[in-house]
Amino acid sequence: MNMKAKVVIVFLAAAVFLSLLSAPVLAERRLALVVGNGDYQFAQPLANPVNDARAMADKLESLGFETYAGFDLDRFGMERLLRDFTRASKDSDLNVFFYAGHGMAVGGTNYLVPIDAAFEDETAVDFEAIAVDFVTRQMTLSDAVNLVFLDACRDNPLSRSLARSMGTTRSAAIGNGLAEMKIANPGKGMAIAFATSPGDVALDGEGNNSPFTTALLRHLDAENTDIAEVFTRVTGDVYESTNQAQRPWINVSLTGPVALNPVERATTAVDNVASLGASTENGSSPTNGAMLEEQKLLFSLARETGDVEDYKAYLDSFPNGLYANNARRMIRKLEGESTQTASLSTSRNSSPAHSGAVSRADAIDEFGPLVLRVTPALQSLPATEITERDLQLDRTLRGNIQSRLNATGNNVGVVDGQWGPKTRSGIASWQSMNGLMPSGYLNMAQYELLVAQTEGRYAPYQPQVRRSSGQKTTKKNVVTNNNIGAALLGVAIGTILSK
Repeated sequence: MNMKAKVVIVFLAAAVFLSLLSAPVLAERRLALVVGNGDYQFAQPLANPVNDARAMADKLESLGFETYAGFDLDRFGMERLLRDFTRASKDSDLNVFFYAGHGMAVGGTNYLVPIDAAFEDETAVDFEAIAVDFVTRQMTLSDAVNLVFLDACRDNPLSRSLARSMGTTRSAAIGNGLAEMKIANPGKGMAIAFATSPGDVALDGEGNNSPFTTALLRHLDAENTDIAEVFTRVTGDVYESTNQAQRPWINVSLTGPVALNPVERATTAVDNVASLGASTENGSSPTNGAMLEEQKLLFSLARETGDVEDYKAYLDSFPNGLYANNARRMIRKLEGESTQTASLSTSRNSSPAHSGAVSRADAIDEFGPLVLRVTPALQSLPATEITERDLQLDRTLRGNIQSRLNATGNNVGVVDGQWGPKTRSGIASWQSMNGLMPSGYLNMAQYELLVAQTEGRYAPYQPQVRRSSGQKTTKKNVVTNNNIGAALLGVAIGTILSK
């Protein structure tokens, strides 16, 4: 073991010893599919579903789930995300599906509603919505325990549109809220939880989250608590917070207890710390509390820096670790973005249309952060629909540009990679702020200027799917006897450094 590795282990040993004496033990593979639809094109937008889905994705990631999440998805986007999730879940042990947004029941079948659904005629539901039965059937293709949470019973004007198109007689098949579901072919077990009772309408909520999601976020990570008990607590919270107007409902077919946050008491602090050196040398995938905390620390470091090499360092130490799949995805994503940006820059710099574009040679500090000046040459370059088309921006780059514009204070609203009037207005506002002609279109020089201004200050965008990006580290059961703790820690570190 080289000196750098020893220093890292000493740091990690100290952090582990002073943080957790108990920690989750997650030998199983966990996957989550999270969807939040609120920006409906043919109905009044919902305020909370995207907030609900983002919060739930973060919660599930903190519990060790590889998370496939999408926000404000159309029919194609929902199907593609479900397909990606289904393929990945074939060898999983525990799957969770969470949906927030509009839903409806037609003829006793429950449907989830994408944001582009219009329901202008009676055939629309089959072609524009996603049947919940279809989702659960895909989940049961894996030999896993499956949990489904549907916060999808909001008052739905689209169901009224469908009812009008079906006529007075046949519209009776459209119910209020969602219908009761029977679980078929549950495999190792399935539970389906609804935000409210069958046939009732749930509340969107006046805060940042719906009453149902708020309660789920509060109780889902209860330590060593079976999901049935978790849901009992959720039901109580929702019933109370809505003044008894809303009572969640669950259909369970589980063959045994399911705890989303299992915690096992570590043997001794010395055992946990001393085992750090051995696991780092053999690259094994540890399962005790100290080993999990070591993985959390390394992966959290990579998340904070966003550096490919830090993710690779995690994989070097834990090739089969809890976050190994997440690390590999982030490496592919970061390396892909780097290649795409380099290719874009090379192709544009060779184009006569961009001969006046600002390059790295114009930077104030060649070896520091790229800082570009707004020169007269840059101001004289036209920025039109043609120059922007030459950039060949795909949805990922468009989403990143939206995120960068938001970072400069020129709000363009939802970052979705799709440009409308709000994005054009944001571009024009940013151009005016920089003394450029506010055309609402970009050229290569302006794109590079925006990138230079926002590096490190924006959230990278990935279309449709936000891959799981790591864990949140918390401190529990902190050691309070400093004298004894320091002595034990010294012995363990001495043992590691002597190797």
